[in-house]
Amino acid sequence: MMPLLLLFLILLTVSQLAASHHQSPNIIFIFADDLGNADVGYMGSEILTPNIDTLAHAGVILNQHYVLPQCSPSRAAFVTGRYPIHTGFHNGNIMQGELWGLGLEEFTMGEMFQEYGYKTHAIGKWHLGWRTWRHTPIHRGFDSFFGFYFCAHDHYQYTCGLGNGNKNKTAAENRTERRMKKYNKKLLKQGFSIRQPIPDNYWRNTKEKAKSEKYFDLRENYFDENHRLVDKLRYDLQGQYSANVFTDAAIDKIKNRGEDPFFMYLNYMNVHSPYQAPKHYQDRFTSHMKANKDRKAYAAMMSSMDEGIGNITKTLLAEGIYNNTILVFASDNGANVGYCKDNELVEGGKVFNKRNVQRIEPGSNYPLRGGKRSIFEGGIRSVAFVHSPLLKVKGRAVNDLIHVVDWFATFEDIISDGYRKHPLYHIKERLPTDSISAWRAISKGLPGKRKKFLININTKGSVKCGPKNAFKGIRKNQWKLIVGGGGPPAGWYNPYSAPIPSPALRYIELYNIEIDPSETLNLAPSNPAIVLDLLRELKQYKETMVSSIRRKKIDLTPYLKDKIPTPIDITDPRNSETFFVGESRYRNDFAFDYSKVTDHINESY
Repeated sequence: MMPLLLLFLILLTVSQLAASHHQSPNIIFIFADDLGNADVGYMGSEILTPNIDTLAHAGVILNQHYVLPQCSPSRAAFVTGRYPIHTGFHNGNIMQGELWGLGLEEFTMGEMFQEYGYKTHAIGKWHLGWRTWRHTPIHRGFDSFFGFYFCAHDHYQYTCGLGNGNKNKTAAENRTERRMKKYNKKLLKQGFSIRQPIPDNYWRNTKEKAKSEKYFDLRENYFDENHRLVDKLRYDLQGQYSANVFTDAAIDKIKNRGEDPFFMYLNYMNVHSPYQAPKHYQDRFTSHMKANKDRKAYAAMMSSMDEGIGNITKTLLAEGIYNNTILVFASDNGANVGYCKDNELVEGGKVFNKRNVQRIEPGSNYPLRGGKRSIFEGGIRSVAFVHSPLLKVKGRAVNDLIHVVDWFATFEDIISDGYRKHPLYHIKERLPTDSISAWRAISKGLPGKRKKFLININTKGSVKCGPKNAFKGIRKNQWKLIVGGGGPPAGWYNPYSAPIPSPALRYIELYNIEIDPSETLNLAPSNPAIVLDLLRELKQYKETMVSSIRRKKIDLTPYLKDKIPTPIDITDPRNSETFFVGESRYRNDFAFDYSKVTDHINESY
């Protein structure tokens, strides 16, 4: 009997492995917020991150993973697989109160996963637009959303400042927005569980509005059994720590995942300011640190996120899906390391050496130069790793160039490698991407395909506490060219010593990153041929650049014609009865009745 039982178990194991090979893997992408390159344990930090360290060492550490120097551009690049110069995000963040967002023509990562039959969930910070429902995650390829539409929230109260984004509107815009405010109230009176995503107090007259006024921004969005959008403001969770709330939401989605594979886009707001963490995390994880209050709070925020990632991994194991899940961890930009004294900044892009950065922030990218908002390595080289039993070669680090846009092609490469070679249906036309799959380099240890990438082309230079002049940069092989000044911040910032000030910034700077990752020696004067080659490359990129959409106003009039603008008919021409024409197979994400969509898909197959 033993030989037969043993043979049965062997055959069962082999059959399970074969079956798992044909199953599309679940994918979890975790974005930390403003995490320093030097602020995880496996990079030598005193901050305790045991779960992240274990996952990284047992997976593949990405030593040269690059992002943009600010939140919104990095997230737009990840979600679309396109450089900010191609999405209009190249001039910086969506700031508090600004009503613009990722273009509705953009094809998103969530929509790509949906085309392959995945369930998609976005959790945490969105920061890609919220002026209309069509700018929010639930209409950008995600079946559910739980988190913040905006940024820089209190970690317990989930409130955010309104800023000054409602200034300088035309009379017509103000009239339109007043009508939207009335419709918000009308919808609620009629028993609808949704409203327009913009909070009512946004439209208060600027003179009446207190500068300290906040609005609540913890939302839960999904479609109910009747395929109507549900928008819940989760006041019931106030007082709980945001990282724990987002971890619980992620675990809940994993436990209630259903039959389909899932893609989870998990955006912690840790370790973004304000620097807040529960006292028990500070007691447990920072007693060994000789640091100031903010640095200890920052470390506790990191350790609490680490604990959450550990709990998510335990849930994958308990649910029996760990072996078929890929987990990616990265930061959206480098740590916020300094504050610029506005009265010491020099405008015009000609004089740089008078800039002065006074350190008040607790993050560290040391020994990399600069930090958040700058295009020196400390601002754009992100801590990152991939962990999965599906990796062919594990327990190593790779030095291949990988850009945040590459996850789009990488993930599609992964999910189209199994039985599902092609999408099940098409949601909308795809725009060309800048994404290059890195899966061969990550999984098998083969040479990576990317040899160069555009750092950015900022045409305005209006980065608060950052460069005030237009700037641009490119990386090609070991060479990195910066034009217009890469900072501030431009020095070297160690949390336990005084910052090393930046040398005088030059209009053109060239660094050999392979031998000088800290960017200490400008080689431009001695390498004119390399500088000219990279300038030509930058010129070619600039020829493909679209205009910036930063602060571009959105015409709301079409949403308000003759009817109450519900999130379903707010309108997309695709909601018409004649939407499906010929053999096209487009899914209508905004329709009230999904039955005809399902019927059409069934008929097509």
